[in-house]
Amino acid sequence: MESYKIFSLIFLFQIFRYLFISGGLFALFYMWKSPYFKKYYIQTTIITKLQIKTEVINSLISMLILSIFYILLLKYFIKQNFSLIQNFAIYQIIWFILTIPFMIVVNDFYFYWMHRTLHHKYFYRRFHLTHHLSTNPTPLASFSFHPVETILEVIWIFPLVMILPIEKHLLIGYATVSFLNNVKGHLSLDFFPNYTNRWINSSRHHSLHHKNFNSNFGLYFLFWDKLLKTEKIN
Repeated sequence: MESYKIFSLIFLFQIFRYLFISGGLFALFYMWKSPYFKKYYIQTTIITKLQIKTEVINSLISMLILSIFYILLLKYFIKQNFSLIQNFAIYQIIWFILTIPFMIVVNDFYFYWMHRTLHHKYFYRRFHLTHHLSTNPTPLASFSFHPVETILEVIWIFPLVMILPIEKHLLIGYATVSFLNNVKGHLSLDFFPNYTNRWINSSRHHSLHHKNFNSNFGLYFLFWDKLLKTEKIN
């Protein structure tokens, strides 16, 4: 019963966060349609009601799956013998500070290769096409994945938390960072200065990925795209 309650809270929290942030940004940029924002839109492809419905339904299914994985992580996999409060050893303080940046780097490496693999024709039409139904994505597409892709998005965390002492609060913090990065990537507006596009995976990069399909596979950074010649900014 306790697990069911925790699962329900996690799922409801994800829905609230999705509606408040993704839904709020969608309302601001795609429903209000202020002339001020016109110059920032990356694509001009019309966003249909069917696209919006598909993005929301797929995102809700993904959040349901993610809630199951999060409760497994929180209850069974995260090491319980690490506590910054009980022991202020300097290495623990350093690790506490570096945990989320470390997870970002690991996830960025994993995601590039996972994402690029999903663009192989065998996997693309079976799993990744669901996400690419939105050729001009909106913030509502931030979790719009096929169930298999949703699992692939999060499975990398399990071996990490089995090996390394990662606190629950930091896992929750990282999940928030990941969500906000997803929303930014699917914003499809280019607010950010050009110099940030040199090494950070911007909304422009990911919007063009949805349009062109065969470039810009990165998650947080552009290092792997640059190194392996898969970056495209036009």
